[in-house]
Amino acid sequence: MRIAIDARMRGAGKTRGIGRYIDETVAAMQALDPSQDYVLLEPPVRWYTLDEQWKMPSLFAAAKADVVWVPHWNVPLVFPRIPLVITIHDLLLLHQPASAKASTRGPIVARLKRLGHRLVLWHAIRRASRILVPTRAVAADVVERYPSAHDRIVVTGEGISRLPSPEASDAFPHAPFLFYFGSAYPHKRLDLLLEAWSVLATRHPGLHLVIAGEQDVFLRRIMERARTLNLERIHFPGRLTDGQLADGLVRAEAHVHPSSFEGFALPSLEALSLGCPTVVADIPLMREVLPKEGVFFFKNGDSDGMIRAIEEVLRDREACHASARQGGEVAARTHDWKRVARLTLDTLLSVAHTY
Repeated sequence: MRIAIDARMRGAGKTRGIGRYIDETVAAMQALDPSQDYVLLEPPVRWYTLDEQWKMPSLFAAAKADVVWVPHWNVPLVFPRIPLVITIHDLLLLHQPASAKASTRGPIVARLKRLGHRLVLWHAIRRASRILVPTRAVAADVVERYPSAHDRIVVTGEGISRLPSPEASDAFPHAPFLFYFGSAYPHKRLDLLLEAWSVLATRHPGLHLVIAGEQDVFLRRIMERARTLNLERIHFPGRLTDGQLADGLVRAEAHVHPSSFEGFALPSLEALSLGCPTVVADIPLMREVLPKEGVFFFKNGDSDGMIRAIEEVLRDREACHASARQGGEVAARTHDWKRVARLTLDTLLSVAHTY
């Protein structure tokens, strides 16, 4: 069986979550069934562009595949007559359109981008024979928005990638610190984290806060807000390697993830995998994905609740870190890339045989 895979987003260095998902799932599928012919398409064609619409259809056709897997919703509107499987990681941009770089453009361009996104997403869901999603929460969201997708959804879950050995760097203070890593899109609620930090910094004068991630327009807004509020002991080390990320999680007092919307809880799972307690907003997705051990919930959008959860960890560091290590073991058994690969491969083969 010849399986073509749109692998342009492959590699965590490109897109982090989706890139890691492609890497891990493809590697696990190849190990699980090496008899299949996996064709990884990685042309220099940027996603979300007109180039993608014009060039990718002919590249998919030229692959002469029995089935195509696009591990995102960015399917060209003109698609060859080949069985198609897609992955929808979340419907964030329908719920919170400001959480996209397009939202930083002029109002006309931003509106056109939003309309284009909705059209491409609608077409991808309509065209796909099967739709892979990471969680039941995402499945329910897709069905609510697109009822016709109900019988074509497959919940595959995701796995936890093994981070490399900690790579010592000067990205972190020697003093105790709280750690956030990832994007600074509005739905990540870093504004709420700064609000909480304005109180925590006063109550805990020896504590620091590290906010790591690409210093794009969204993070620069957070950095400017921190300066405007005269907040002290905040560090912005930029984007980290996986080794530096591991170093931060091993050393941090707690990982803080105040996001109000997610498709999967990868940062919190990575924290637990290294025995770091995670403080998260109480949203249904987090309850579905995360174990009970090592996780400290606060009411979504409540900075006072975040402060209480963080201070619970600070009061009994040893017990909370022990609980996080236990949570990491539970999560490793629950979220397995081999299982994701088995479900994905079975879906691809089934679609190819029945098309």
